[in-house]
Amino acid sequence: MNLIPWRPKNELGSFRNELDGLFQRFFEDDAVSNLPATFRRGVSPPINVAESEKNWSVTLDLPGLDEKDIQVQLMGNQLVVSGERKWESEKKNKEFHRVEAQYGSFQRAILLPQNVRTDPDAVLATYKRGILEITIPKVEPTPTARIPIKGT
Repeated sequence: MNLIPWRPKNELGSFRNELDGLFQRFFEDDAVSNLPATFRRGVSPPINVAESEKNWSVTLDLPGLDEKDIQVQLMGNQLVVSGERKWESEKKNKEFHRVEAQYGSFQRAILLPQNVRTDPDAVLATYKRGILEITIPKVEPTPTARIPIKGT
């Protein structure tokens, strides 16, 4: 019996990441960089998008960041979250044997649905214990009205 390895459903994103990594490794000079490959890889924090009756909610896991390291912007019909998690160069007499934490700058853009308020004053962003939560209220639907047709 042959076992088939499990792969996440987002194989296209995984393929893109592998291809980006291949090009990055091809064009960079490892002698110049003193950071392990894990640190040079693109950072992409996990994101959740949920809908309730009155709001859309977007949450990102951003452990180890301060509020000043995160930017939240509305650009047209997109919500853009960006920031940077910096590698502290001081090791305090430590020699790392394995590093799985992601460091570097990131940017996530989420296309917003048509039924949200894109007014920056209406959007609420809170950051607590490494979780950024952005709440975007929905637009009240316009009531439908029947228009009478007049004959000539």
